[in-house]
Amino acid sequence: MNLSTETSTNTTLLLSLPISLDVPWTLRSFSPIQLSYRCIIIIFGTLLNFLVIAVVRCSRQLHYPRHVFWVGISIVNQCTVIQSLVELVAFVDRSRVACQIYVLNAGVYYTIFLTFLALAALDRYLAITRYEWYKNKVTNRSVIYLLSAGCFVTYTTITSPFWTGFKSIKNCTVNLTHVHSVMIYDLLLGFLCVILHIKIFLRSRKAARLQPRPNVADASIALQFHSAPVTNAVQVVESRLQGSETLVHASSNIIPNGLDEMAEREQQNNETDTTQCFAWLHNRPKISRLEIRAALSMSINVLPVWLCTFPVTLNAIAIYWCFRLEKNCPTLFRINPFICDLFLIQIVYNPLMYMYTSKEFKRALAHLKQKCKCNTH
Repeated sequence: MNLSTETSTNTTLLLSLPISLDVPWTLRSFSPIQLSYRCIIIIFGTLLNFLVIAVVRCSRQLHYPRHVFWVGISIVNQCTVIQSLVELVAFVDRSRVACQIYVLNAGVYYTIFLTFLALAALDRYLAITRYEWYKNKVTNRSVIYLLSAGCFVTYTTITSPFWTGFKSIKNCTVNLTHVHSVMIYDLLLGFLCVILHIKIFLRSRKAARLQPRPNVADASIALQFHSAPVTNAVQVVESRLQGSETLVHASSNIIPNGLDEMAEREQQNNETDTTQCFAWLHNRPKISRLEIRAALSMSINVLPVWLCTFPVTLNAIAIYWCFRLEKNCPTLFRINPFICDLFLIQIVYNPLMYMYTSKEFKRALAHLKQKCKCNTH
């Protein structure tokens, strides 16, 4: 009864908004269950994201671009945690400063999160389709510069209405037109990420099938030894001396000819697919198995995130058009708090799935644990 009354009250207030569509932040409320849920997400999200950042930072074996992107995603997740904490402080203490900070950064970190995911998807796509170029050109420093530039451009663009004077944060109001523009961009960026990750998943599976695998079930090779009896030791010594003289003169020709014969034999074996010996010399896909595994794990981990994030975007766009068309949409306001709470699951989901699916991260974490034990003793 209280929820329906609150929803109808909020709908009445929102329908009476001026044409600028500035929504007062004070219309948002939290139940005790929602407050407890957010506190749990804040605590566990902070621990997990800082764990990812610390392990990648302290482990040299993780200093690769594919892990640097996860550090960037964890940092953005932590910024989302701080934004959620600011929202709680503004609601509990009715702090005007916290309210203004929340209004300034509303929707910003979600867009930066999608930007980082799009850049990570592009990184994985290049690592699979153009591995040689990727290995020579992409470095940790270039990835850090790219993420920093993407974060700076996204943040300044979204907050530009405030620092250019078109909008103000003094009244603690969220402009629906501004939010609608940001959410349209997020929707397009999200579709781009989904398309890239689907292509990465398909390319990764295809590349994984083309990778050479050790074939232990090959037919065994039978060796036959023929005895050559010798009458006495003198004949054995003379034959060995004669053989060594001819071997010295012919060694310069034996090795190249032997290599040529091996190459021709290997090419024939690859064509007829009768053996897997020396499979790394010819027709091998020039893709690192670690890069393929990282691309597959990222696609599997990222795609479920849209189940938590897309409803937020679609609901915000629907709310905007509901007021633009002057329609009464109580269902949208009733489900909006629950959708926003569902969005926060990705703060915990991303680092958990990264730690679970990355074998390199598991080895690095075990190594750090062993190192800490050795230092304590």
